[in-house]
Amino acid sequence: MSTGQIIQLVLQGLVFIAWAGLMFRTLFLLRARAADQTGTTFPGPGQFIAQAGHWLRSDEDRAERKTLGFMTFVLLAMSLSTAFLGSPAAG
Repeated sequence: MSTGQIIQLVLQGLVFIAWAGLMFRTLFLLRARAADQTGTTFPGPGQFIAQAGHWLRSDEDRAERKTLGFMTFVLLAMSLSTAFLGSPAAG
C-alpha cells in the first residue's frame, strides 16, 4: 500500500466514524422522543416514523440535519471517487 492509499483509507475511516456517530445520535434522539411522547419504553415503528417526519421538518433540528446531510455527501463522494477514479497510486 502506498502512502496515498493509506491516507485516503484513514480519511475515509474518520469520515465514516463521524457519520456513524451522527446517525446513531439521531436514531437515539428519535427513539427517545417517541418514548417520551408515548410513555412506553419501546415505541412502535409508526411512532418512530412520525418522529422522523418531525425531525425532518423541525427548525430546532435544522443544524443537525445539515451536518448529517453534508457528512453523507462527503462519505458518498469519497467512496464514489475511489470506485470510479481508483485509489491514489493504484497503477
